[in-house]
Amino acid sequence: MFSSPRTLPLERLQVTDGLLLTAARWRAAHEYHRQRQNVHYQSLHQPGIVCGLKVGMVAAPEEFAAQYRDRRWLQVQPGVAIDTLGNPIIVPEAIAYRLASEPPRSGTAVIYLVLSYVDPDRLQRSVEPELVQETFRIDEKTTPPDALEVELCRVVIQAGVVCLEETADVFSPGINHVDLRYRQQVQARPLGRVSVAQVNGAESSPERWSELVRSLPALYPGLGAVVETLSGNSTADLLTLDSDQLTFDDVALENLKQHLALGGTILIHALGDARFFKLALIRQELQQALAKIRRDVSLGAEQQEVEAELAEVETSLKELLGAIAQPVKTLAAQIGFAVGDGSEQDLGHDSADGLGDDLGQLNRDHPLRSQPFLFAQFPVIHEMPIEILAWGGIVLVVGDLSQAWAVTDGLMLPRETIRAAQELGINLLHFAWKRKQLISV
Repeated sequence: MFSSPRTLPLERLQVTDGLLLTAARWRAAHEYHRQRQNVHYQSLHQPGIVCGLKVGMVAAPEEFAAQYRDRRWLQVQPGVAIDTLGNPIIVPEAIAYRLASEPPRSGTAVIYLVLSYVDPDRLQRSVEPELVQETFRIDEKTTPPDALEVELCRVVIQAGVVCLEETADVFSPGINHVDLRYRQQVQARPLGRVSVAQVNGAESSPERWSELVRSLPALYPGLGAVVETLSGNSTADLLTLDSDQLTFDDVALENLKQHLALGGTILIHALGDARFFKLALIRQELQQALAKIRRDVSLGAEQQEVEAELAEVETSLKELLGAIAQPVKTLAAQIGFAVGDGSEQDLGHDSADGLGDDLGQLNRDHPLRSQPFLFAQFPVIHEMPIEILAWGGIVLVVGDLSQAWAVTDGLMLPRETIRAAQELGINLLHFAWKRKQLISV
């Protein structure tokens, strides 16, 4: 995720009659406008390539010594990019570049070719010209681009002689192929950003969350997300856990307590059992049947029978959900978060975002049901209806929702199920972002 503008006031030159115009004051006046431009760009846009800057293999230039005339040469075509500060990077003509990185002794290594802005004021010159040209740098590195660099391409090399080759499939490049898949184009900045971290090897692995994050630009570009590695000083907005791994020491419990107090969300996964999912399916079928019966006034008796049967199923489901949620309630009590008594006290915060009953069931206005995607019923994945309970910042997902966030070998899910699961996952991300935003205000 890219940085936000610095929260430092801008200073501009106060011009009055008789003011002596010096070089320093002239620079200060122009620097003010540059800073305003950069703040504007950072606030509304993300860095990336505007146009051109295509990269491809090229023959070694003849003017170089024979030892450098090998198959390591690339050519960067003219084009324009903008970095994260809003600085324009203009490459006016094609440039040949030789990859100089040494191959690894074993395995593979990734070489990144990056472009960055160079401020002419920071260049040393023997003569100061009247006009200076803003310029750029092209570098290769073995670590991903930083915030001020724009990726042009990457190349995976292996032990032995590095010899670049044309790829037969640009969507699946291999060793020594130019990989252009990760070039970022300039685009609007998401309105919100949320970070996810996994605790204790949660069922929904980082790879599954990464697949969900990949769907955001197409399904909900207003939200950006990143999957982090949990560390001692993690500031992730959404922590994911498994219901069978809710035993923590005092330090970890205090960290979870502070996480909730600062507006974070704890997402707990429970797989449920066959009886629960069977009853959940029956409930959905009865609800659908009841909706049809209510449209026919002549079926009053049948309506009463279905309503009675549905009430029995709801009672049984509540008992099962209560048992599934018990470890979550125990954890909540350990961190000072009261649930199940009607109070829903969220560590001193008003639980207006809770909107659930004592069991944690969501009403139709709960943001997990309605923001940004509306759900009357949650998706059914392999005859297992997903259920979500919530108590303030603690959310329990019953069922393996994350398995449907991407195409998986051996798991033949219809497109509608995958899309519904992705949209529900985005609701989870949106809930975590919005809760953090509201409590942090």
